[in-house]
Amino acid sequence: MPKPAGRVVQALRSGLRALLAPRNRTLLVVLSAALSTLLVIVLVNVLPTDRPGPTPSTHAAAESVRGGSAAPTPAHSTPSDGANSHRGTKGTGKGKDKGDRTPARGKRVDWRSPSQSVPYPDPLAHPDLELDVSIGDQRVYVRAGGKTLYTMYASTGMDGSTPRGTFEIEAERGDYFFNSQEGMGARYYTSFNRHGVFLFHTVPTDSRGNYIDSEADLLGRRPSSHGCVRLTIPDAKWIMDKIPTGTKVVIS
Repeated sequence: MPKPAGRVVQALRSGLRALLAPRNRTLLVVLSAALSTLLVIVLVNVLPTDRPGPTPSTHAAAESVRGGSAAPTPAHSTPSDGANSHRGTKGTGKGKDKGDRTPARGKRVDWRSPSQSVPYPDPLAHPDLELDVSIGDQRVYVRAGGKTLYTMYASTGMDGSTPRGTFEIEAERGDYFFNSQEGMGARYYTSFNRHGVFLFHTVPTDSRGNYIDSEADLLGRRPSSHGCVRLTIPDAKWIMDKIPTGTKVVIS
């Protein structure tokens, strides 16, 4: 009589022969596939995997760019660091206008005061009044009838970013804007090209509305904006308040 261990071995052999029999091979394949699938499921759920976190929504990304400012989007270029950030362009003017009684370009400007001590001209009394921006002089000449009525300190765009040509004052104007991409804003803006892209406005402010002295001190001395025309605080406010939409603007 065979021993118990021998009986177990015989039983296993008999069972294996039965499974391998032609009539039972299909059942063996099905069982093997089921066991393989179960093993894969167990491994996937037990072993750790590196899964990426959620991707921020498109709406959230757009909000981070807008920065909550409902102001126009002034022209800008990416300023370089260091001394080159105020490199500007070479002057193309032929010297200061003969009606320009403002100090020379090398002197610092009192950007909190009007450029001149004389009163601003009355646009209603000069229907042909125009604003002539001289990139070479870094000045804005208020002219009518071939005469210069008032001269303003200005800073135009670095690297030729202020467009040249003939434009006109547009409807977009307001008390304040902030450009989150540049990290700067300004007060008393008036659009003259592309409806809110190129503006007359004050020297720049930071995110809290404080004027940036290091930028303001460049007024009238060199190009330092990102395409707009910077002015003293009162000069920018006068243009915003008094210059009618449709007034001619010449930049050369």
